[in-house]
Amino acid sequence: MNNSFHENRSVGLLLTFIGGMLDSFTYIRYEAFASAQTGNLILAIIQAYERQWSMVGKKLLSTLFFFIGILLAKFLIDYFKRKEQHFWRLFLLYFEAAIFFIISLPFLQPHPAIITIMIAFTAALQWIAFDKINGLTYTNLFTTGNLKGVATNLYDYLSTRDPAAQTRFVHFLLVVLSFIAGAIVSVFAYRTLGNNAVLIISGLFLYLAISETFLVWRFQRKTNFLHKK
Repeated sequence: MNNSFHENRSVGLLLTFIGGMLDSFTYIRYEAFASAQTGNLILAIIQAYERQWSMVGKKLLSTLFFFIGILLAKFLIDYFKRKEQHFWRLFLLYFEAAIFFIISLPFLQPHPAIITIMIAFTAALQWIAFDKINGLTYTNLFTTGNLKGVATNLYDYLSTRDPAAQTRFVHFLLVVLSFIAGAIVSVFAYRTLGNNAVLIISGLFLYLAISETFLVWRFQRKTNFLHKK
């Protein structure tokens, strides 16, 4: 393990699975997307034409806080890079687990605008902070760019038999399948558990945070032991 634990394939694919769950859950429950801001803006324009102003406001606020989340994530990356603190993303995973647990609580349910803002902000942090798997770029919140990667690299491999193109093809294919699987699981979970389906998302973040914390601790313990020798 190196300092880039966030580029591990298991981390990226699980975050993409969660991304599929997020978009599916927020659209079913709140008629807004967690991360697909193109969809939110198009829906806002349609709803503005139909004078559904509360729905328009919810989607525009979601887009605004998604934008703010991107800015904050970029700041955090630069800040911790200067401080040479490599594992700050672990705290982000714990933060996400806490946020989605809070979203499940009954007192927030009468305020869907606040919930969609919280989800959009948190999703943007995740999107920017976790953007590579083993050095290859990907998107863990939506799948259009990943689908493009599947198609273009499949074509490149079939045309040239380049092993690198094959590696990229498999990379993007796994990401797309993870997103689809998350969306499917979210639909069934919501139909079964209702709003409590969001606790699955919280639990997945907590599992990821704890498991990666253990791996980081073991890595640092081993590193310190070697330095002492």
